[in-house]
Amino acid sequence: MAEVITNKVDLQKAGAGARLISYFVDSIIVSVISVSVVFISVWFGYGTMVSLYILFSLIFPAGYLIYFFANGQTLGMMAMKIKLCRTDGTYPIGYAQGFLRWLGMQISALVFCLGFLWILIDKDKQGWHDKIADTYVVEV
Repeated sequence: MAEVITNKVDLQKAGAGARLISYFVDSIIVSVISVSVVFISVWFGYGTMVSLYILFSLIFPAGYLIYFFANGQTLGMMAMKIKLCRTDGTYPIGYAQGFLRWLGMQISALVFCLGFLWILIDKDKQGWHDKIADTYVVEV
């Protein structure tokens, strides 16, 4: 019988709890920055509420996540002592994989967040977004 060879590395994967808390920390950071900037900008007349809302509710969160994913850890991940790596152990994952992971998160959220819940049943603790980007979330 042929032996199955895989290039996936055996790393200590982070649990769903640490991942969820890191996501909440990142959400709070992004929300505080977004709301503050929009409020200050509108207060001082630097923009319309609609254009700032689009910038800070769509573009800024995506940029935040893609940038920090590409570099291996978001601020929430740093707080929880977890990081991203590719399934072959490569760290950091880079901008292409960071973008794919962000895009995968949008897909994971589409159907009742099933892509995120997948972390609970997957043997490698990967959500759909991790599978799309070929990444693991591991303990530091």
